[in-house]
Amino acid sequence: MTLEETHMSDLNQILNRLRAMIDSNDNQYQTRRFDAFGIEALRVEYDQLTRIWTIHEHREVRQFQFDDIDLVAIEIYDILHDFKLIF
Repeated sequence: MTLEETHMSDLNQILNRLRAMIDSNDNQYQTRRFDAFGIEALRVEYDQLTRIWTIHEHREVRQFQFDDIDLVAIEIYDILHDFKLIF
């Protein structure tokens, strides 16, 4: 598998998890955690009513809000990539 294929595979996995948050109907607020090497790097919340995504990044202790799933996936990918570089 090439490096580009690996990146696309990682992005697809992230998008699949985000789509599952949209499809879930058990709660207005959906939360997923993303980790690297067993350490939680960030938490993502999705408000199904407002359709707003919030990313809580742990290392930099900051949060971002988005209304576009693709931008959320790219931000998650970037945070996880940067997190892995410190190990």
